[in-house]
Amino acid sequence: MGNDNPFEGLDLATLATLKSETLAAIRAVLVNSSYSINGKSVTRADLARLNVMLGQIVAAIDYQNGTSADVTFVSFNGN
Repeated sequence: MGNDNPFEGLDLATLATLKSETLAAIRAVLVNSSYSINGKSVTRADLARLNVMLGQIVAAIDYQNGTSADVTFVSFNGN
């Protein structure tokens, strides 16, 4: 697993909690990404960032469980 995953090395219990909380945050953003209370505006986390975070958490869980897979994406640009 690469060093670019900030969740690498966390224990499975922590990763499971983070996954659950990230899914809850994604649901909250899908329902309402921002709102105002008493004239103060609040914006929830960015959905794209949450999706990246969820992917990193799932990858860290898979790595801890020994079920991770390396995936290579190839792009061909020809004339």
